[in-house]
Amino acid sequence: MSQTQDAPPPAWEDLTLPIIVHGLFIASLVAFPPAAIVGVIMAHVSVGAAGPSAASHFRFQVRTFWLGLAAWALAAIAMFWGAVFSVILIGIPLLVTTWLGLGAVWLWALVRSAVGLAWAVQGRPCPRPDSFTF
Repeated sequence: MSQTQDAPPPAWEDLTLPIIVHGLFIASLVAFPPAAIVGVIMAHVSVGAAGPSAASHFRFQVRTFWLGLAAWALAAIAMFWGAVFSVILIGIPLLVTTWLGLGAVWLWALVRSAVGLAWAVQGRPCPRPDSFTF
């Protein structure tokens, strides 16, 4: 008769990589946009081998990236049609609305990354990594 004991889960999980990825996302929003691509690649690659807390941060970061990219793609389409129709002046409200929407998406991504960074620095997992909110 052999007894197998499962190792207890670690009391502390290393969240250095999620902190770096959050920092890359913030850097991409304020200074260097390609940093987000590096960050999302790091998150995609690392999520499988991560512990539960780090995995929640990686899922949160991946979702932030793809939702933000989808919003920017929709905005690009709206900008194109706004520019086309601004020749006859009906596209100007669409252009203004699109710029405001882009600002809102930028702010959403910045706050989401900053909140995720705060959670990671405190050693906490993301409570709702698959949501649109924080």
